[in-house]
Amino acid sequence: MAEQVSALFRRSVDHLADDMPASYRLLVAELGPLIVELDVGDDIFSVHAGDERLQVTDGPAQAAGVRIRTSRMTILDLIDAKVGLDEAVEAGAVSVHGCLDDVQRAHDTLLAYIHGSVRAASVPALLSELRAGAP
Repeated sequence: MAEQVSALFRRSVDHLADDMPASYRLLVAELGPLIVELDVGDDIFSVHAGDERLQVTDGPAQAAGVRIRTSRMTILDLIDAKVGLDEAVEAGAVSVHGCLDDVQRAHDTLLAYIHGSVRAASVPALLSELRAGAP
């Protein structure tokens, strides 16, 4: 059985903290007090910053400022540049709900995560595991 996206994300964040501490601190600062809920197929989890650490919590968030729904396949399509984020949102492959300021903060947090992850030596191996669970 393929590993849940939430577990892979949790592991990637831990690797980022170890491999790229400055990028990790930026990621935590960008997210700030915002709670982001992600629904990836049947895997629902939330992300928030607490005590200078990024927390990944299984299950729906009670007070999410932003809710994002997508699929594992869409995440891979975005990573592989088969589709842009704006195209995926317009096509309904990514659904984002929240006020504009919170959505912008979530977007900036995503960029900080990507910029740090591409430089973290231990994160790319997780991409293979993400692909293993694709239909």
